[in-house]
Amino acid sequence: MRPHRNWVLNIRNFAFAAFLVPALAMAQDSRRVPRFPITVSPIQLAGDARPQQYLGVIGRRAAWLGTETGAAELWVHPLKLVSGFQLDFKIPDYDTPVRGVDVARTVTVRPELVTITYSHATFTVRQHILAPLDAPGLLVLLEVDTFRPLEIVGSFRTVFQFAWPAAFGGQYSVWSDRDGAFILSESLRKRNAVIGSPWITSGTSHPAHALPDAPSEFRIPVDTARIRTEYIPIAIAAGIAPRDSVLGWYRDLIANARAHYEKKRDHVTRLLSEATDIETPDAELNRAYAWSLINLDEQLTCNPDLGCGLVAGWGPSGQGQRPGFGWFFGGDAAINSLAMDATGLWSQVAEGLRFLAKYQRADGKIPHEISQSAAHIPWFTEFPYTYYHADTTPYWIVAVWRYWRASNDTALLEALWPAVQKAYAWCLTRDTDADGLIENGPGNLGAIEVGALGEGIHEDIYLAAVWVEALAAMGELAAARGDAAQAADARRHHEVALATLNTRYWREREGHHAFGILQSGQTNDNLTAWAATALAFDQLNGKPARATLRKLATDSISADWGAHPLSTGSPLYDPMHYNNGAIWPFVTGFVALGQYRYGRPYAGYPLIDALAQMTFDWSLGRHPELLSGSYYRPLDTAVPQQFFATSMLVSPIVSGMLGWIPSAPERRARLAPDLPPQWRHVTVRGLRVGRSAVDVTIVRDSNTITVGLTARGDSVTIDLELNAPIGSEQRLMSALMVDHPSDSTGMITFLPGEIRNQAQASIALGPTQRHAVLTWTGGLEVEPPHVELVPGQESTGLRVVNLAARSGGWDLLVEGARGRSYELRLHGTPVRRAENATVVKSAGGVTTIRVTFPDGTGRATARVRLSP
Repeated sequence: MRPHRNWVLNIRNFAFAAFLVPALAMAQDSRRVPRFPITVSPIQLAGDARPQQYLGVIGRRAAWLGTETGAAELWVHPLKLVSGFQLDFKIPDYDTPVRGVDVARTVTVRPELVTITYSHATFTVRQHILAPLDAPGLLVLLEVDTFRPLEIVGSFRTVFQFAWPAAFGGQYSVWSDRDGAFILSESLRKRNAVIGSPWITSGTSHPAHALPDAPSEFRIPVDTARIRTEYIPIAIAAGIAPRDSVLGWYRDLIANARAHYEKKRDHVTRLLSEATDIETPDAELNRAYAWSLINLDEQLTCNPDLGCGLVAGWGPSGQGQRPGFGWFFGGDAAINSLAMDATGLWSQVAEGLRFLAKYQRADGKIPHEISQSAAHIPWFTEFPYTYYHADTTPYWIVAVWRYWRASNDTALLEALWPAVQKAYAWCLTRDTDADGLIENGPGNLGAIEVGALGEGIHEDIYLAAVWVEALAAMGELAAARGDAAQAADARRHHEVALATLNTRYWREREGHHAFGILQSGQTNDNLTAWAATALAFDQLNGKPARATLRKLATDSISADWGAHPLSTGSPLYDPMHYNNGAIWPFVTGFVALGQYRYGRPYAGYPLIDALAQMTFDWSLGRHPELLSGSYYRPLDTAVPQQFFATSMLVSPIVSGMLGWIPSAPERRARLAPDLPPQWRHVTVRGLRVGRSAVDVTIVRDSNTITVGLTARGDSVTIDLELNAPIGSEQRLMSALMVDHPSDSTGMITFLPGEIRNQAQASIALGPTQRHAVLTWTGGLEVEPPHVELVPGQESTGLRVVNLAARSGGWDLLVEGARGRSYELRLHGTPVRRAENATVVKSAGGVTTIRVTFPDGTGRATARVRLSP
């Protein structure tokens, strides 16, 4: 637990009576907002208000994009209304107002509502900020305590413009005494916005038919009697709609403030209760995971012209009109859908899949990006960005397949099937050399958008891996649709593509897979994290796969806070470069997944741990797009709330560490938990398989694991393949047992494997809990080393590069900073001797060793021979 944050762990009891007023009061005056209780969220986060630190409050149709000290941009899609919205405070003791940014002291972030607390010697103001779930507006509720006269001064600069790149003219802003609000409009009055409050007594007047150069300002004298029982509301509503309609939305926000808050709170509560829930011994990881679910839900954005789809991320636009990546990205939506499939966020995925199919190009290509203002310009015909990437189309096929396997939504598959076939046909046109892999090229980008790494690329390993997965998807989807010929065609292409991926990209001399194949026919041999895409999809073979994974585990790729796309040893490496060195949480997730796929949890879990810590160090509850390659800090240009950064915490946890792979059409699922050896218990509720869910409890003693399994929701049983790893590299089983051992569906077999040994059971699950008990002797596991991240630090942590069994012991390869010593804990067989390391202590099945690296600069490796 980190000392610099005040985590709220449990919902507390409140004396609600002090806040409640009779319902009649609201009926008597819809302009009043009686105080109502703001519920404590079990995952809320609180801390000091930090200047320039992003604070987002997100609804389906509107967004507050600001900072923790109060300044904000206000958006109602597709319109940016104002910038620099902020509150100041006028008291008799001061000639000039007290600036809100100077007295903003704390921020409390809940999934449904955010609170900034302004603290002064004479007053306390709590600014509750709500983005209603589906209303076209925003609502601020001010909870004021003061013993002196106080006037609240609000100000903003009017923008009133479409999101990038569309525009319109003729805007103006006027103050309306009758409405107590600013009216933002334009000459045709087709676009309108209202910003105001029934408490406002005056607002600045500006020249008609023009936007002012100076900020607009309004004043709220605080009635010290009313504030004891009322909130002071400030409402913002907007839309491409008549002014009377927008004024109606504005009034509704005030009159039904409590209802809007409770609807958002109830939505969040239902989301967290229905999605897959994970409880581990690490409370910080549990909370980060829960916040990831909230973030993934906030992708779903509704545009009045385009429909509802999944956007890529949010962040302030500054002087421009691009709200982070708050427009619709096909590749991001597909990537994020894999995490959402695994956790039951299916309605959001379905919306996103339908949205992209709606804008599929005539030749089958799926859009890469769609601006919020696309309906107002020739976006789809004249702008170059819409279909910019090649990977979006095969990734969309994969996303449809994974959604169907998780949900068994045959109706959506049937509706999307013509689009799937068109997407598949387009992909086939991108293989001009018959090697089975689709190709990059102008307007068909893959991993790289900018920089020398992408020069001369014919095919890159990221795009190749996505296409190989899409071919696997098409084979299964076509078979399910009864199209045997297309299924056979996809399988033939898959066989060729997989062979090319494993032969052409492997570089024996370099000892890792290449980044890409060049137009010259040569290879780009740079070590990159992009090979982890193929590893995450379990596509690379045997020893070459493990060799690449060992290199990805070193600090040249896997730093303390995540993965560099390009090795720090490359001459092209630049720690500030978008593609050639900055650390991406998105890429980090692929590397973590790849490590788990090939039985290397000691290299995968530290990346999960880093992504979890990121949830609390920057924008509270959010994940930044990318960070410096040299220091633990987001780049200034990074989008502060990026959803594929969030999904790549969820996917390695659910699909990697838990090994959850559902196949709802077959009523089957696979569970292959590979937990840190120091964990003694894990509970997972609601692993979804179609209309059913599986609850799992895992309890571990020194040499025994008990797995409890229960299915619920659907009367049909689920066939579960439980696939438990037997230690790192080597472990011998001494006893196995399952409930009802005479039941053939409960048989457990021991499977020696090339990578890891497995205990495998096929268990028929129903409402009665079943238990699998695994007992063993021998073996050794490495506890993944934890690095407590500190903003601004350099990467100096220990890396576990490899653990391999040998006759009479184990060989451990670790990497660390020169001149430093590290302690590492080993679980299982007591280690008595350690060459190139010191045994510190051994007790209770845990051996602690110390590894010291020679003096110097940079990093070094140590090969430690461990013997019992």
